[in-house]
Amino acid sequence: MKLVMFIIHGVISIALVVSVLFQMSKYSELGGAFGSGSLYTVFGREKGLDTMGKITLGLAIAFMVTSFLTAYVLSL
Repeated sequence: MKLVMFIIHGVISIALVVSVLFQMSKYSELGGAFGSGSLYTVFGREKGLDTMGKITLGLAIAFMVTSFLTAYVLSL
């Protein structure tokens, strides 16, 4: 059971890192180099999340859940 939890947690964590890196490419222009993400909010904020944002949010929630489950399984 511990090995299965480690594998699932590892796969989710790698997928989360990859999805965050894909989202960072959206702000990789010159303004993003200085931490200025406000360039995209000049004409108003986008409503809702795009597909990659929803995937990242789901992976972040799954990461937190598997973190708690892994800690619980290790304490047994």
